[in-house]
Amino acid sequence: MSHSLTYYSQLADHLLVLQSALHQADVWEVPEPTPEQMASTQPFAVDTMSFEQWLRYVFVARFKVLIEQQAPLPSSCNIAPMVETAFPALSSAHQRAIQNSLEAIDQHLTSGV
Repeated sequence: MSHSLTYYSQLADHLLVLQSALHQADVWEVPEPTPEQMASTQPFAVDTMSFEQWLRYVFVARFKVLIEQQAPLPSSCNIAPMVETAFPALSSAHQRAIQNSLEAIDQHLTSGV
């Protein structure tokens, strides 16, 4: 499926909201994973990096590349449920902000428009 520039632009906006939520929760500034950590084949690289590392250096970074290249996008991501498990120490407000931003990304991808 080919998407319009508006579709990619809206996805970029959703990623900025996610990035802002991660900044506000103080989980954006995390060490960059090593090449070995990036080579993980496990979902969310759970065996080699933290969820916040994965969000920043895999999820957000890959989506930025896909947007820049206007490449095909996944039809969903469904990772919002991971937030409670991955960030138990965060306040409920920060958890909710991150979860809402991930849900918005998933809804955008799922809608395809």
